[in-house]
Order: sequence, then C-alpha cells, then structure tokens
Amino acid sequence: MNTVTLYPTDKKVKVRKPDGGHLNENGEPVVMTAFWHRRVRDGSVTQDAPEDAINTAKDNIDTAKDSAKPKGSK
Repeated sequence: MNTVTLYPTDKKVKVRKPDGGHLNENGEPVVMTAFWHRRVRDGSVTQDAPEDAINTAKDNIDTAKDSAKPKGSK
C-alpha cells in the first residue's frame, strides 16, 4: 500500500485515526486506506504541508546555514 504524510487541515480540530488515537497536528505518515481517502475527500486532512510548517522548516535551514559560517564573515 501507499504511504503518505497527512496533515490536519485545521490544527484546532483533532482528526481521529482508525486505531482511536489522533493524527499528529504536525503531520504523520499513514498508509492510504479507504479511511484516509475519505478523510482527504471530506477535507479533514491534506497531503500539503501547512504554511507554518513550511516556514518553520525554512527558518531551521536558514539558522543552520548561519551557524555554519566562519566567525567574522557576513
């Protein structure tokens, strides 16, 4: 089966998983079953990372680049 990372479309609303737990608000990999296809179709989850997750990842990359520069360089 196909595994993809799914994200809740609204972080304020918890999305229930088939095992009874909740989908991580920062997204998590799941096997695409009929259950998850229904959640995508009804708009509860998306395969697209939310903007704030993308911005956080960019900030982490920029911070890592800045810390790798030798002292005294700009």
